[in-house]
Amino acid sequence: MAIHPTAVIDRKAEIGDNNEIGPYVVIDANVKIGNNNWIGPGTIITGFTTIGNNNKIHGNVYIGNLPQDVAFQNVRSFVRIGSNNIIREYATVHRGTKEDSETIIGDNNFLMVATHVAHNCKLGNNIVMVNSASLGGYVEVHDYAFLGGFVIVHQFCRIGSYTMSGILTKIVKDVPPFMLVDGNPARVRGINVVGLRRRGFSSERRNVIRNAFKIIYRSGYNLKHSLELLGNLIDEYPDYGEDIKLIIDFINNSKRGIILKSEVD
Repeated sequence: MAIHPTAVIDRKAEIGDNNEIGPYVVIDANVKIGNNNWIGPGTIITGFTTIGNNNKIHGNVYIGNLPQDVAFQNVRSFVRIGSNNIIREYATVHRGTKEDSETIIGDNNFLMVATHVAHNCKLGNNIVMVNSASLGGYVEVHDYAFLGGFVIVHQFCRIGSYTMSGILTKIVKDVPPFMLVDGNPARVRGINVVGLRRRGFSSERRNVIRNAFKIIYRSGYNLKHSLELLGNLIDEYPDYGEDIKLIIDFINNSKRGIILKSEVD
């Protein structure tokens, strides 16, 4: 383990093996850090924060600070971060706002410069947040989502798996899986073709997802009837039924409602 002599680490903090902790890092008492992490200069890790293994946390990151919520009652709450994440300079991750609640970041995520993860957010795995993308409280971001620079996501929204949100997009409703959204307010521009191709989705699989997009955004039917037609797609393309089911379940579980405006509306 390599700890710079200027780092300030509380004796009660739990630090694993083979961590490299840089100059002027501050780690408070209730922090637990796994193995093989690299923590850059000036980073502060506070609160009841648990961090896994093999993370690279760059300079001046602030993890575990109080939530930006006027209703916060100074209760115990948590941040839980998995393994193999990259968190770049000036990123902020706030702990939960209600007692014993959590802000969760999974594995293999890339949070670029000045990104913000607010209280009680839940991030899955393999997510990219580009510079200054910002999540309001209780936002959920599902696996393989890509949020472009300066994307703003309203509290309680959900961002579906394999989605792409273009630069400067304002998101105030849920983004269904596989979709490409852009604009202020956000509109669905089509499916995330480039992202799906990069993730190894075959042309046939992408075409099935494109058919689902057309049903929701081009058919002219209401959402209830569109969901019925999506169910028929599962029977028509059983090999790709899980993709369609992912869309159906996401829509059915939406509380804020999904973005229904598309490029041609």
